[in-house]
Amino acid sequence: MIKKKKLTLYNQLGGLKRDFAFGESKIINGKTLQWLGTLKSSPIGDEYKVKLIYEVGNSPKVFVLEPSLLKLADGETKLPHVYDQKKQRLCLFYPDWKEWNSSKSIAQTVMVWAIEWLYHYELWLITGEWLGGGTVHGETKKDTIKNEADNSI
Repeated sequence: MIKKKKLTLYNQLGGLKRDFAFGESKIINGKTLQWLGTLKSSPIGDEYKVKLIYEVGNSPKVFVLEPSLLKLADGETKLPHVYDQKKQRLCLFYPDWKEWNSSKSIAQTVMVWAIEWLYHYELWLITGEWLGGGTVHGETKKDTIKNEADNSI
């Protein structure tokens, strides 16, 4: 198996500046990459002010800053697929599944996943059902595969 080369903060910065130039990208203290800008789920979707933070050695984190309180679907008491309700930190991938690592471009994975999350969020507001897939937080990959197999019987 060939091990892929890790992308540096400057590689990641270059990708964000190329693919998401409408936002503000910068490196802070040589250790943290930040992108701040507006994303839309689709050409007719709402606009959301979003902040991405990536610290070397950690997974990227994406927060919805505006609106400061995302709407809830009728009858719901909390947002689906977020790590932190108050900070509106989006759950874009499951770290235990190793879906993202530092050899992958943030611009071509995490940012696209954030747009996809916003799309499914807007559908959830309409339908009340999360159609974006995912897993229950705290569940392992083995548990999820077993649960999917059990549910398909």
